[in-house]
Amino acid sequence: MRTKLLGGFAALVLLLSLAARAQAVGPITSFSINPAEALVAAGQTQTFTTPGRDASGATTDLTSNTVFSTTDPSGKLQANVYTGGRAGSWVVTATYAGLTADAQVTVIPGSIADLTVNPNSNPEFVVNGASRTFTAEAFDAFNNKISNVVVQWTVEGGVGTITALSDSSARFTATKEGAGRVAARSGDEVSSIDVTVTTAPATNVNATTNANKNANTNISTSNVNTGGGTAATNANDNINAGNVNAAETTTTPEPAACQPWPKPTWIWLFVGYLILLVVSLYPIRAARPTWWWVAPLVLTIAALWLYFQYRCYPVYPALPYLILLSGIIAASWYNWQRSSTQPKL
Repeated sequence: MRTKLLGGFAALVLLLSLAARAQAVGPITSFSINPAEALVAAGQTQTFTTPGRDASGATTDLTSNTVFSTTDPSGKLQANVYTGGRAGSWVVTATYAGLTADAQVTVIPGSIADLTVNPNSNPEFVVNGASRTFTAEAFDAFNNKISNVVVQWTVEGGVGTITALSDSSARFTATKEGAGRVAARSGDEVSSIDVTVTTAPATNVNATTNANKNANTNISTSNVNTGGGTAATNANDNINAGNVNAAETTTTPEPAACQPWPKPTWIWLFVGYLILLVVSLYPIRAARPTWWWVAPLVLTIAALWLYFQYRCYPVYPALPYLILLSGIIAASWYNWQRSSTQPKL
């Protein structure tokens, strides 16, 4: 009986001390979020807690009264439990009574939920004897691309063979005409593409030339048999030879390589044009000849000719307008000076 009383008294003292300690925590001045950094796979969860601290250093758990948010556009928060979404680096923010704390979260792709094969015209048409390279891409349930995926490749239908080129790509070689399928497998995920192997096209590159030769030969023979004479036969032979040569040797000439002047050259061209324009107008103004307009006209035409002759692409497209405008301004200024100083005749 005495032992039970002592045990009850000890329990009461413990409860009172805990209550006193809880009441001892004053107004919260700062709080933090735990953990401050986390690595989470997409679809996996991370639980956060937020301990608070008063001015004296006493701490208390504020998790149940904290509001949590995240910058992860595909992530989810259920109270203080975060579920990773889009792969990348994100922030989980805890807010309590105007106080905030941030945790840095790195989300990595989760397990494979989808496997795609490219190209995927479905069916893919491949000429018999030709090859086609296929590449597989894996994604998790949040559409995050998963790297370093090892894929096993198979061919169904006996239409060809396939050889791995890397962990995620392979080359299919068509060996038999017909319909088949190329399948890619990674773990439990399988993706396949229908493949149709077709007959190889004709390899006669000179089909048109041969047709012209045959047609011309028939015409020539017809002319000879109907008494067209040697002249008609020779004429047809010459036409035939021209057709054959044109079909066999005609090529598209390649454009000549253009060697553009550097941009500083065009700037100096414009500066030189202005200098020559001014230098030519001053002595002309002193002599006052009736052909004063010839010099600015010739200089302007020469500058414009150089621009359009030696530019390979529209470099400084405003330059010809500046040249023309400068010539007009200089000529107008000179004519005004000339008119105001030259006596009327």
